[in-house]
Amino acid sequence: MDFALSDDHRMIQDVTRQFVQKELTPEKVQQWYKDKVEPPRELFQQLGEMGMYGFMMPEQYGGLSKIDPLGLCVYIEQLARASSALCTIYGRAAVICGPAVAAFGSQEQKDAVLPGLVKGNVIFSLALTEPNAGSDAASLTTKAVEQPDGSFLISGAKLYTSQCESADWQLLLARTDPEKGKHEGITMFLVEKPASNPAISISRIETMGLGIVPTFSVTYDNLHLPASAIIGKRCEGWKAVLHSLDMERLYHGAIGTGSSQAIIDKVVDYLGQRVQFGKPLTKQQVIRHKLVDMQLHTDQARLMVYSGACTLTEQGSCHKEASMAKLAGAENYMRCANTGTQLMGGFGYCIESGMPQHFTDAKLFEIGGGAMEVQRNIIAKEMGL
Repeated sequence: MDFALSDDHRMIQDVTRQFVQKELTPEKVQQWYKDKVEPPRELFQQLGEMGMYGFMMPEQYGGLSKIDPLGLCVYIEQLARASSALCTIYGRAAVICGPAVAAFGSQEQKDAVLPGLVKGNVIFSLALTEPNAGSDAASLTTKAVEQPDGSFLISGAKLYTSQCESADWQLLLARTDPEKGKHEGITMFLVEKPASNPAISISRIETMGLGIVPTFSVTYDNLHLPASAIIGKRCEGWKAVLHSLDMERLYHGAIGTGSSQAIIDKVVDYLGQRVQFGKPLTKQQVIRHKLVDMQLHTDQARLMVYSGACTLTEQGSCHKEASMAKLAGAENYMRCANTGTQLMGGFGYCIESGMPQHFTDAKLFEIGGGAMEVQRNIIAKEMGL
């Protein structure tokens, strides 16, 4: 396996890095965090114009002739240098929801969603997690009851449904057949403009991080949806959930890697200018060793992400590799945020340094998209344990 990036991937890396430096300055991103506002849609439209929504999309909708997991991870690494939260907005559309529509949606659904998504015009929300169904997401109890005319009435509650208020589309998971096993009785529905539907009530949940990605508790009170809103087939919703799971975990690993590298670069630059005890802090052995350890773990995580992306391209799946990449990337992001804040001292505790943004955001990636304990269980299973 050759880990050298191709010329195309290096171009993606360079173009994204230049975009981040020009359009996503620390001052601009920190202001969004301070105001707790979502980044402007124009930002994602710019990414669409650059072709950055096409890595996992069909060619007929502006995507590639063959999916490019490594290209996506290379891109995400650079975008994460500005903000891991930005990557979650992008990824929910381009990595999780869009590919599900592309793989299982009807022609009508694809035509309605994918052209705009590839252009960066679509905000997606995912309604999966429930008050009593977190890591065991398939235990969801939201019900979709079929009506005589074939339509459905949906009632239940969801948690952590990020960007429900601003979403153009939502993927909603509900139980259509309670008599079947927990995985077999779930159906996926496509909901347009959820916040504008009177049968859907939303309430913002305040979180310690990712303030530019508002998340909500959502209640569905006899939400009426036609049978044409079903993504794929009835009772095959869980199949659609699993479709992009490997790529989602790889992309989370890439977020952790890019964010960790941003922390290292920030800390090295700051400490190199700080003279204490007669020499720059980067010349103090205890400091240097901590920085080396941060870089060591970051490079290890990057190799796991790249290896998993190559395996996914070659074999079509990479369960163990994806879980290992997510685990390594997320835990290292939290480790680097903690160590970086400590090394920068009092300034690291100030909002201006950007470290509080990393510190509070990093914890989400040890929880969301499959907690660290879940990833270890998956790896153990793949090891035959």
